[in-house]
Amino acid sequence: MTGWAGTNWQFFDDEDTQTRIGVTFGLGLLDEEVAATGTLSLVLSALRTELSRPVELGPGRTGFPEVIVELGTDTATLLVRGASQTAAAAWRRLPNLFAGWIVTEQTSPIRPEHPVWPADLVRRTGRNAAALASVQVSAADARNRARALLPRLDPGAGKIRSTFFTTDESLIGVGFRVIESAPGPVPSRCWADGTEKLLSGPDLGGTGPDSLEKPAIGNGRGTLPAGEDSVLISTLVPRSAAGLAAAELLRTQLAACAANAGQDPEAIGIGMVGIGAQFCVFLLSETAPGTARRRVLLEFGRSMSMVPDSWVDDAVQETAEGISPRLARERRSLGLDDDQGADAAQVRQALIEATHCLHLALEPIENPSAVTKSSTKGAERIFRPLAGGTPPMDRSTTLALAEDSVALRTRSGGHGGGTKNETRIKRDKALAVLVDPAGTLAIIDDDQQVLSFHPLLFRRSRLLRQRLDTQLHGLPHLENNNDADPAGVSRRRRRATRRPLWLLAGATVVIGYLVVSSVLSNSDEPQVTERITIGQTAQLGNGTTITATGFEKQPKAPEDLESQVAVHVRFCAGGDTSSGDFRPETQRSVSPTDFGMFNEQSAAARLIDSDEQLRRDTLAQGQCAVGDLVFKGVGLAVPRLSYTNSLGDDVIWYSTGQVPSAP
Repeated sequence: MTGWAGTNWQFFDDEDTQTRIGVTFGLGLLDEEVAATGTLSLVLSALRTELSRPVELGPGRTGFPEVIVELGTDTATLLVRGASQTAAAAWRRLPNLFAGWIVTEQTSPIRPEHPVWPADLVRRTGRNAAALASVQVSAADARNRARALLPRLDPGAGKIRSTFFTTDESLIGVGFRVIESAPGPVPSRCWADGTEKLLSGPDLGGTGPDSLEKPAIGNGRGTLPAGEDSVLISTLVPRSAAGLAAAELLRTQLAACAANAGQDPEAIGIGMVGIGAQFCVFLLSETAPGTARRRVLLEFGRSMSMVPDSWVDDAVQETAEGISPRLARERRSLGLDDDQGADAAQVRQALIEATHCLHLALEPIENPSAVTKSSTKGAERIFRPLAGGTPPMDRSTTLALAEDSVALRTRSGGHGGGTKNETRIKRDKALAVLVDPAGTLAIIDDDQQVLSFHPLLFRRSRLLRQRLDTQLHGLPHLENNNDADPAGVSRRRRRATRRPLWLLAGATVVIGYLVVSSVLSNSDEPQVTERITIGQTAQLGNGTTITATGFEKQPKAPEDLESQVAVHVRFCAGGDTSSGDFRPETQRSVSPTDFGMFNEQSAAARLIDSDEQLRRDTLAQGQCAVGDLVFKGVGLAVPRLSYTNSLGDDVIWYSTGQVPSAP
């Protein structure tokens, strides 16, 4: 059962035996300027810290609330979970916490939701903090900004839309009154940098089929580079039941196009993020259709709305039970009208609208060696590596500063002097400058290309810094966060494991030693890296043991291209984590999001809800948490289960006989 009290309190039933009460704010990473990156993260982290403190329930009785935060693209959610009295007592603190004092120097930023294709979001929503969610960076003044934001976020101030929810009807109105009819503050019509938000159907625009090969501008049709091979396309659907049905039909249609080209249809996956009135839908394949890629995508672009009536009818039938409480709550938090469900006509309309804003990932990242001096403006100033530097650089490495760009040139080994490579970032495309504790600079642009180097490893470093100060003037300078704390994220999208952007630039050889040294120096606790067979037990450095059993294949419908695999996890806590840079409970805490599942091609499956799901918890020494994890994805005939935590422990369970031999 789901219902509403007034316009701002939602109540619903579910299978969770614990009481839940929370709030969803109509504010997310797309609303945060690049120069303010990390502000929302710190606000949510500080609120979580204060709400998580033990509560007194009476003589000799203490409650320990569980607090979960989610920072997404356009919403943020704060959730308290526990026994009814514990959850209510913790929640009553919230109205008094929207003050800057709760953000301290010890407040660690959380890890926000990581969009699948950040370069695509920049085209659609402009420059904002979502483009940097994959790297743990914050503005130098993020704490001061967080202290200023907290009073604005207070639901009582009425400046930002917020919607409350609970599974216990007796808690409706606790802390924050029920609003009977007032519509609430008007949401902004622009994203962080002034880019206008799309509204609904006709506002999606589109320039017709002939524009398929033209560069993508905003949300029009076109192609653009994909820095991640798994991304095939993106498009927009309404943030509604009809839009969700249309998104799944698009995935099914692309799978059919892949099958027609002799490719594996089960390799097609889906990811989604919210961008206001729309969902941005990403269709992916870890085993991209190789040489047939272009033909598959162009065929899909022509046929994406030509979905059989029977498919549409089935999709509508699946929405018959109504929209999820989460979707209904997010719509109210964003100022959208309530969704009454989907019918065939609405789904068809959503498919048609999706054709007008299709972005195909056809263009490869520009070949670095193809960039010539003719593409630069003005003369270049060349800086060469410092002799005897630590670490030493190849003498052929140079840093070139032109009036409108910065370029790093290297040479790979080989016959005839090897191959020249160049990473060039144009000043007008640069998004931000990232700075790590060792002084390494990483310039990142709108396409997520990164150029990394350390100025002190080049001759005339003082002159180089002066030139860089002029060249990069006005760009946000952000600091690397080594203390980022994990947070829960939305389950409706596929999650991907990515290497840090610091290691993706052409200058890896220049910065590798500095970055690795700084990371290793942050941890005194020995990190565990184990590769074991399913059914075996891993032990962490603090004595925590983790046993995973199963890889149980669950039945699926014949037409379902994805399969489900369940594992059973037993997590028994050891002692405190001894490293001073990490919280004592780091290795005593467990969450379903610490685990992932991958197929043989390393494509990630997504975690789905299950009746006996492992719960997020912080355990006392000797205490155990037991539960199931169910993953859904493509090609899971021989799955692998992974476990990681913020300390760096890394365990993978393989199917029997699949554990790789030592190198």
